[in-house]
Amino acid sequence: LNPQEEAIKSQKIELVRLFVNKLPAKYQRLVKLRYFDELSYDEIAKELGAPLGTVKAQLHRARELLYDLVKAKKEHI
Repeated sequence: LNPQEEAIKSQKIELVRLFVNKLPAKYQRLVKLRYFDELSYDEIAKELGAPLGTVKAQLHRARELLYDLVKAKKEHI
């Protein structure tokens, strides 16, 4: 990537992290484990001691909340 593309990529990553930090703590942890640490659903379930279905459902809810946050702020981005 050229310097401009690298700067844009860094800004996008920081923006995503800001939105993730606005989520409730339980969803933050799930999103960070899945997308930042790149753990599988099974690995997350083991890490949290939660059923696989619960992990999937909560990640789905976390993605919905993130979408709502981004949608609400879209005109400011």
